[in-house]
Amino acid sequence: MMQRLLDSKFWRERTAREQRLLSAGSAVLLLIVLLLGLIEPALEGRQAWQGALPQLRAERAQMQSFAEQLGSGASPAARESRPIDRATLERSLTDAGIKPASLELSNGLIRARWSDVSFSALNRWLLQMQREQALSVIEANISARERVDRVDATVSLRSLRSAP
Repeated sequence: MMQRLLDSKFWRERTAREQRLLSAGSAVLLLIVLLLGLIEPALEGRQAWQGALPQLRAERAQMQSFAEQLGSGASPAARESRPIDRATLERSLTDAGIKPASLELSNGLIRARWSDVSFSALNRWLLQMQREQALSVIEANISARERVDRVDATVSLRSLRSAP
């Protein structure tokens, strides 16, 4: 193809300077096409994945916690324990290092709200409550924050012993 161009009448009629300019222009055009066609989509895809990665990590952590939850049921000791009171609940939350912004107890239902709490610490506490107090999550609203492993959460729990 290059040989045909060099042998063509069009190319022979050009001066050496014009030939250099046409060659340089063709090279620049080829580089632009390569950049726009091959490199730019790859860079955009990389940026998209980097933006989605924190959300994917949070979803992975949540799926792992659900898998752990499914793998471990409430222990027999939990079924025999007393109903949980506010002091016990607050002590367990303090021990876990996840003090809620609000905590409500009524008729065997516990509702807690956290702002900017560690998702992994919250998950460990929920699993502990399931094992030790036979509490089950009946409603949860969890929103990821910008930082990894930080969430805003509202969770409602009910005792498995007092379930209707």
